[in-house]
Amino acid sequence: MNTKHALYGLLFTAVAFASCIKKEVTPLKSEGTTIVKILGGGTPAEVKKNPIDFVSTSQQILVCDIRKDAPNEAAANAATTVVIKDDTAAVRAANPAYLHFPAAWYTIQSDAAKVGGMGGSWTFTFDNGDFAKQIYITIPNAQVLNPSALYGLGFTITSVSADSKISTQKSLVVEIGAKNNWDGIYAVTGPMIDLVVPALVQWNNNNATSPVGDPFPIANGGAWEAHLITTGGTECIVFDNTIWGTIGHPILNGGGHSGYGSMGIVINFDPATNRVARIHNYYGDPTRGGSTALGNPQTGSGPPLYAASNTRRIELDPSGVNAVQGNRDILIKYFMYHPSAIAGVRTYFDELWKYRGPR
Repeated sequence: MNTKHALYGLLFTAVAFASCIKKEVTPLKSEGTTIVKILGGGTPAEVKKNPIDFVSTSQQILVCDIRKDAPNEAAANAATTVVIKDDTAAVRAANPAYLHFPAAWYTIQSDAAKVGGMGGSWTFTFDNGDFAKQIYITIPNAQVLNPSALYGLGFTITSVSADSKISTQKSLVVEIGAKNNWDGIYAVTGPMIDLVVPALVQWNNNNATSPVGDPFPIANGGAWEAHLITTGGTECIVFDNTIWGTIGHPILNGGGHSGYGSMGIVINFDPATNRVARIHNYYGDPTRGGSTALGNPQTGSGPPLYAASNTRRIELDPSGVNAVQGNRDILIKYFMYHPSAIAGVRTYFDELWKYRGPR
């Protein structure tokens, strides 16, 4: 009997404890505050990358998604006013290199009209159970953009109705860049042979340390990081993001990092076949920008050879695959000529550019 009474007592205690737990997790029916936020936003502004195709056909993108989180049905049905600012200061703070995105290059679609030009605002009203409002932009022709540049649009919640609060997810900067199908980050490996200085070999982090840190571990073949940057609908320049931080090709010289002066790659693709159509030396093309740490393209010969001032030029090796693979990797073979140093080919390159993702 004592055992039985003890079990009853234990059962009563457990039920009472469970009842207390249930009481504590019962949701509040009529308390709480409406919170307004921008999806993906932050304080300070979060950056959302939104690359677009470098084409002349119209493209629409979602740039701002505003949400109302109501604590109950009455609050959900109540009117809530939200003011969103075109926040140019947030854009500058996120990245001083961002360019202003001219209003003439796009149109805005939203439930609320924008008041004012650059730095203006939108006033949205949420009611009748509304919980989301969006701002879209349509870009009729992305080819008006500078494909080598990045543009920014900023959005910040500046005020809400008195019965609501602004979330810490209140500010967003949308990064817009025009990119073709081959734009991206690649891990470059593969042998090279220099007939003038045989000690010069392909850069790899098995034997050297990058000044900016090893972008790809030894498990990936000790690759260097190449960025293919859109400069036209079918053209990219190859940016060395491992040693030089500019247009060039890193190499090893006796175990130390180096690079070929006045040699950089401009690559063109055939969109019909996805093959490499041609390459030429960036530093032999006087239509390019100013000097870099590796040379000055303004002193180049221009077409057809695109030879740099030190006579270096590059050409595809027709024996190579020279094509984009199904997984977006690129197989490419090419020569570097340097007639002031040697007759014929000086350096043979046989490379795999392994696609790692968007820039």
